[in-house]
Amino acid sequence: MVREKALTYEEFIALAQENYNRGGDVVVECWDQRQFDYYVKEFGAMTKTKALQTFRLYKAEQREQAAMARW
Repeated sequence: MVREKALTYEEFIALAQENYNRGGDVVVECWDQRQFDYYVKEFGAMTKTKALQTFRLYKAEQREQAAMARW
């Protein structure tokens, strides 16, 4: 099994910017270095796979909130 490279905060934010309309907007607008460091301390290295999963989670939450607002 190949171990995935850990992202730095700057790489994480750059990836979030590339995925801004797919949930990365929450990271770009809300995550700072301190929150990133806390995540790494609690859950381990932030990898590209984990980052993309995080963006998808945020996007799903946004869709759910929009659906509830229409209801």
